[in-house]
Parts: sequence; structure tokens; C-alpha cells
Amino acid sequence: MISGRSLAPSSSRMVVLVLMSAGLAGCLWTSASHGSELDETTAAHTRRLNELEQGQAAVRAQMESEVAQATATRTELQGVLEQATQVLRRNSADTGVQVQELQAQLAALEGQLAELRNANELLTHQLTQQRGEMDERITQVARKAGIDMPVAASEIPADPSEHYAAAYRAYTAADYSRARALFREYVTRHGNTDQADNAQYWIGASYLAEGRPATALGELGKVLRDYASGDAVDETLLDMAEAYWRQHACADARTALEGLIRTQASSPLVARARERLREVQHPARGYCQN
Repeated sequence: MISGRSLAPSSSRMVVLVLMSAGLAGCLWTSASHGSELDETTAAHTRRLNELEQGQAAVRAQMESEVAQATATRTELQGVLEQATQVLRRNSADTGVQVQELQAQLAALEGQLAELRNANELLTHQLTQQRGEMDERITQVARKAGIDMPVAASEIPADPSEHYAAAYRAYTAADYSRARALFREYVTRHGNTDQADNAQYWIGASYLAEGRPATALGELGKVLRDYASGDAVDETLLDMAEAYWRQHACADARTALEGLIRTQASSPLVARARERLREVQHPARGYCQN
């Protein structure tokens, strides 16, 4: 028993040593294996980092290039903008000067226009006054010469009744020249109306009223020629007889009166015609020339 206990420690130490040697060797082998894997992993990570850094460097270089290009573009645009601003300011200044010049020219033109208006108004007034004086002189000369002055178109009423009334008012006012002008225009414009024969009659009657029997006969004869069926024939024949009488044409006066009595038997003028006929048939000695 004793010898058995003395051998145990020695054997145990051997076993332990063997085991420790085996364990240490295993550990050393394991550590070597793990180190190799770590190196590979580190190398792989290093390569990956290098690749990432290279990629980032390329991206950064591209970005820096783009930034540089954008900066250059911005600088160029700023230059263009500054030039445009300068041009605009210069143009604005030039435009302002031009506007001021135009305003000054416009003011001058307005002043000249005002002067021209005043001169035109003065000239118009003078011409109107001179025209009025000239018209008056012409009218006076025309009246002395027995010439009728025409009536301005603006003075002739458009309505036939008003036109006739205006002409008759002139006749009753003894403005025979104006009356004839209006009556002549009435015959021209309204020759187919019922008053046309009367208008022509008053033209002849106005000459008779002015003591111009020969001219009166010419106008009164138009009534018999153009309006033989009208209601002014009786007055026309009576006035023609008077016109002939004033010219000492007693036979012609008798013929006109007899014609009135014979052809216009229903006329209220027949009595006057008979009375006048008796007078014409007994003229003063030497009065009649036919």
C-alpha cells in the first residue's frame, strides 16, 4: 500500500505534463489558425476600405469638377447680369432723357397748336365777317340787276309743307328774291305735288309785284304749260291779263280775261275778271298798243 502511494504523484505529474503539453500544443495550433484567419479578414477589410476610399475619391473628384464648373458658370452669369444691368441702367437713363426731350417737344407742339387754333379762329371770324359783307353787297347788286340769289341748302326745309310755307312767308314779307328762290327749289324738288302749280304761280306773281310784267308773263306761262289742270290757272290768267295791260297789250289782256271767264266758270275770280274786262275794253285814248 505504501509503495503504491509513492508512485502516484510521479505518474500524475507525468500525466499532467503530457496533458499540458498536449493542451499547449493544441492551443498553439489553434492560435496560429485563428491568426491566419484574422490576417485574411483584415486584409479583406483593408482592400474593401481601399476600394471605398478610391470610389469616394472618384466621386469627390467628380463633385469638385462639377462644383468648379458650376462656379465658373455662376461667375459667367454674374458677369452677364452685371453687363445687362449696366445696359439696362444706361438704356433707362437714355430713355429718361428721350422721354424728357419728347415731353419738351410735345409741350412746344401744343403751344404751337394753341397759337394755330387762335389764329384759325381769328381768321375764321374775319372770313365769316367778310363773307357776310360780300354776300350783302352781292345781294344788293343782284337785286338792282334783277337777279335772284340762290338759297343755301341748309336754309331749305326738308319737309315739303314747311318748304312751301317758308317760301310763302318770304313772299308776304315782300322778300321776293328769296321767295322766288325757295319756290323754284320747291318746283325742282316737289314738282309732282299739289302745291307745285301754286309755287310756279307765285314766282310769276312776285315779278308782277316788283313791276316786271314781261318777266312775270314768262313765269306765269309755265303754269299754263306745265300745270294746265291745276287749281292755279284762274289766278294765273288774271295776273297775265294784268301783265299784258301794264305793257299796253290790251288785246292780249282781253284774251286772257275771256279765257278765264270761259274755261274757269266755277272760279270765284270770274266776277273780278268780268269787271276787269269792262275796264280793259274802255282804255284811255292812246294807251293800248294793240
